[in-house]
Order: sequence, then structure tokens, then C-alpha cells
Amino acid sequence: MYGLIEPNLTDTDIVELHELRGPRTTPVPNDFLVRLATHFIEAEIDGVINPGRHFAERLGITRTSVLAYMRMARRRGLIERS
Repeated sequence: MYGLIEPNLTDTDIVELHELRGPRTTPVPNDFLVRLATHFIEAEIDGVINPGRHFAERLGITRTSVLAYMRMARRRGLIERS
């Protein structure tokens, strides 16, 4: 396969992630971290280059935030360390 591959992330997935995250003034829920990490890992498996950038663009947050959420998921034991 040639060219850049983008994550298979639908508009419904985006809405779900925003709903799971909730207000930014509250702690980050585990359900959000698990769902984001699942999408992120699936994107890596599918060969997406720089999934953090793609998810940041689609979610309207920074790439740094996406990567921080992934670290948070690992620290909480929600996903295995790679």
C-alpha cells in the first residue's frame, strides 16, 4: 500500500470519544483512555504513520495531549507498555 494511511475513525467515534472524555475540568475517565488507546493501537497495527497527529487533528486537541493520554493509559495499567 502506498501513501499515507489515516486512522479508521468515524464521526461517530469522534463524538463518542468527546462524550467519554467529558468536561476538561474533571479527571480523565478510564473509559475514555481505553477507547482512545484502542483506536490508537488499531491505527498503529493498520500502518498509520504518526497516529498521534491524526487523532489530535480529528479530536481538536494537541498531539502532546494525545500522547499524554496514551502515557496515562499505560500508567493506569489500562494498556500494556510497549
